[in-house]
Amino acid sequence: MFTAALVLIAAAVISLFNLRFETDIISSLPRGNAVIDQGAYVLEHHPYQNRIFIDLALDEKNPDKLVAAAETLETRLQKSRVFQTVGTREMGRLFPKLMAHVTENLPVLFTAEELENEIAPILQEGRVKQRVRENLSGLFTMDGMGRSDLAVKDPLGLSGRVLEKLKHLVPAQEIRFYKGQLLSADGRHLLVIANPKKAGTGAKPAHEIDETIEEATRVLKQKYRDTEADFTVTPVGAYRAVIDNETTARTDTKTALFFATLGIACLLMLAFPRPYIGLLAFLPAVFGTVCALAFYSIWHSSISVMTIGFGAAIISITVDHGISYLLFLDQPHETKGKAVSREVRAVALLAALTSVGAFFMLSFSGFPVLGEIGQFAAFGIAFSFIFVHSCFPLLFPRLKAARRPGGFFLQSAVDRISGGGMYKPALALVFVAVMAIFADPNFNLDIAEMNTVKKQTIAAEKRISEVWGQQLFDKVYLMAEAPNLRSLQEQSDRLARSMDGEIEAGTLSAAFSPAVVFPGKQRCQNNLAAWKKFWQDHDRKGMEKEIRRAAFALGIPGSAFSGVYKAGKSPCNGGLAIAPEFREMLGIHYFPEADSWMLFSALTPGPEYDPEAFFSTYSDKKQVRVFDPNYYSRIISEFLSQTFVRMLIVIGISVTLLLLLFFMDPVLTGIALLPIGFSLICTLGVLSLIGLPLNIPGLMLSVVVVGMGLDYSLYMVRAFQRYRDEHHPYQAHIRMTVFLAGVSTLIGFGTLAMGEHNLMKSMGQVLVIGIAFVMAGAFSLLPPSLRYLFRPVQFSGDTARPGTKLHQKRIRALYRHLEAYPRIFSWFKRRLDPMFAELPEFLRNPAVVIDIGCGFGITAAWMRAMNPEIRIYGADPDPERARIAGRVVEPCGRIYPAAAPDLPDFQVQADLAVMLDMIHYLSDSQLAVTLQKIRKNLQPGADLLIRATIAEDTHVPVLHRIESFKNRLTQTKTYYRPADRIGNILTENGFALRSTGPSGTAREEIWFLAESDGANQ
Repeated sequence: MFTAALVLIAAAVISLFNLRFETDIISSLPRGNAVIDQGAYVLEHHPYQNRIFIDLALDEKNPDKLVAAAETLETRLQKSRVFQTVGTREMGRLFPKLMAHVTENLPVLFTAEELENEIAPILQEGRVKQRVRENLSGLFTMDGMGRSDLAVKDPLGLSGRVLEKLKHLVPAQEIRFYKGQLLSADGRHLLVIANPKKAGTGAKPAHEIDETIEEATRVLKQKYRDTEADFTVTPVGAYRAVIDNETTARTDTKTALFFATLGIACLLMLAFPRPYIGLLAFLPAVFGTVCALAFYSIWHSSISVMTIGFGAAIISITVDHGISYLLFLDQPHETKGKAVSREVRAVALLAALTSVGAFFMLSFSGFPVLGEIGQFAAFGIAFSFIFVHSCFPLLFPRLKAARRPGGFFLQSAVDRISGGGMYKPALALVFVAVMAIFADPNFNLDIAEMNTVKKQTIAAEKRISEVWGQQLFDKVYLMAEAPNLRSLQEQSDRLARSMDGEIEAGTLSAAFSPAVVFPGKQRCQNNLAAWKKFWQDHDRKGMEKEIRRAAFALGIPGSAFSGVYKAGKSPCNGGLAIAPEFREMLGIHYFPEADSWMLFSALTPGPEYDPEAFFSTYSDKKQVRVFDPNYYSRIISEFLSQTFVRMLIVIGISVTLLLLLFFMDPVLTGIALLPIGFSLICTLGVLSLIGLPLNIPGLMLSVVVVGMGLDYSLYMVRAFQRYRDEHHPYQAHIRMTVFLAGVSTLIGFGTLAMGEHNLMKSMGQVLVIGIAFVMAGAFSLLPPSLRYLFRPVQFSGDTARPGTKLHQKRIRALYRHLEAYPRIFSWFKRRLDPMFAELPEFLRNPAVVIDIGCGFGITAAWMRAMNPEIRIYGADPDPERARIAGRVVEPCGRIYPAAAPDLPDFQVQADLAVMLDMIHYLSDSQLAVTLQKIRKNLQPGADLLIRATIAEDTHVPVLHRIESFKNRLTQTKTYYRPADRIGNILTENGFALRSTGPSGTAREEIWFLAESDGANQ
């Protein structure tokens, strides 16, 4: 056990130092899906992917007081160093400069289409005068102070058409800038925008953001405590959902842990004589998980939390291995750890191998995340099983008898559940037939349904949407990437042209590209050419005169407008360079690690927006990526559902193939899968009836249900296959193992099903329903089916001649549904060994036979198939071989696990004894004692038939060499004798040798037929 502890510590250290734990679930998803790939790339590089909006509201219309309060709030947030940027003051500072830039460069900012569609109508007769009057009259107001130069350069206010498009840089519509802040239309709300330094999708950053905002709010309330101002601070952002999910999940987990611990403790007290021993059943799962991490780290440098969480849930299935071992161990009589391990391993090995093999097959599913889960789960299950059968025997080499029997009433209840008449399977079949009618699942694959958001968060989002508009959240992001700014401007030009078409088509309602105010070289040249042509066609000089007259009427000298709207010197040699101070405002960022420039544009979908069509149109463009949060979420949901459906299919096929390989019996394979099929149909039917949709957690946990159901089935099938008699005490232990494993799972996940968190609640509901039906199927369908399959074989009718179809059919019936190896070995032995063709000439219709070294009972089966009335008794030193032989001869005899010469008293007088291919394992003295004991159980004149391997000095046959090599490996002593020596030993021990002869051709075996003299009986 000390070694196991060292291994556990070493594994934990290896895992911590070798593995990087990946908390980003998206990064663990396989690449290849364009929507997921591009979305993940945009999310990884977007500087403000977790932007937080704070609505600062006042119960009166007082913009100045709102601005002052916002300054207090922003100052406090900025001091916390949790946020990278806070507020819109920088944007407010830059807007006047941007307005001046637009006015100075009007000739290169309009496309030919925009000039014809937007500017030409302004120049119609009578409208120029009105336009000039409206634009210039503002110069005489307080708001117009400082804007005279701009108005003179643009008396028609054409720059307003360009600036109108800049509104999309602002996160909401129907707002106005006031002293550098964003105010709502009614002047009662102010919007504060904060960009965290760390993504708010992590638990720790989310709490830091929440605490900082709460502290800033307290400071604000404290400052205005003595005034009548009543401020309301309403923040929204991804961090709130993270906190809501975490707090709800933590509360549910604590509640579930308390009630689950209480329930399982009570269960263990009822089941075990010493309940504390039952608690050790959880150790293998812990050991397996930690060792799986260490082993996994040999091939991988990182592991997703999704792999750990889901894989650990699968590994927890192995708790039934620990329960079964400890149930066999904790008894009212003294038990030995190694003997218990041998007995449990015989039943549980198939379940462990099947689970390991099935989950390891996920490595070949083509889905990397499934491969990770499969490998981790396979390693964990394997190490858990190894721990049970290597460490537990060392921890409990010998356990004293318990002072009281454990679980008598519980055991009786479990026995009654699995027993009874045929009404239970009949009811189960009727029920599953009815459920099959309703088994039409309603899928809900919305990944957002896995989140749990509190009412306060929902109310906050509703308030923000009502004040600032839903478009605050409904955005589609376009990201362009280029190695330098000039190339990025060219990308921006192409996107601007495309976005104009999308707006016209109704696909988008609003979009902005830096090309609108900073066109690249080609767009700049095209716009300038269009500007010149436009004013040639629309008499720029005549329009200038009209502007002068309108200005003069307002008292403004007309000379100020000389040359207005005349294209000056071309600035288009390299396009309009984007000044560094405007880059961040326009969504342009440089990423040193990628050595590239990236442009992020937020688009507002229009009424004709189709996410799939939009993505396919723009995702093919070079260096352009699209991220639509809603479409991205939908694709991930569909992808996850397809992933886990594929996992279920791969595991289902793998399990079926592995069971066929292990059992080599389609009937047993089908019966082992019965509870899983029963649970699948009934679960889908019940979910449909109660209106509970099958969501992503349900699909994920379907694999766990299959794994647990398979373990329960294999335990019960192997128990019947091994013990046959359902009243065997070990059968009771296995039934109790299945019951405890199932009920403990129901208790644990049943408490989750009553929680509030959507994900955990859904997991609990699906698992409770699925496991309940798995248990129902296992206890109602398996016992009657297995009782029928493993009923004792009885033959009626006359004897069958050896080698006939009837004879072969009877032999197959005797081995039917037993373990695969004995059946296969028997099949090959009967076809390859000449013994069975030669046996009939040595037999005189024996009625009672003693078979020493009977092996798997192949000779006994051959004789019993020939004569149904025969009684056969025997012994073999290998307990497993003796057990199989005992199944073959029952109820017409008995086989003892005993080695010659320590044979039991068979308490019969046989008329034939056989010793086939075994006397070379006995020394002369052992052979003599064995012959004397056999002679005591033979009638006078009864036959003794021996086939022995003869030692030859010249030629050593191949089979003899193989046998000798095997014996050297197992350090088994052999005693090969010449034929005359064997004859002498027979004579010396009261047997008269009647005949000898070779067995087969070119073989080393010789037949010896002797007769008992009947003396000393």
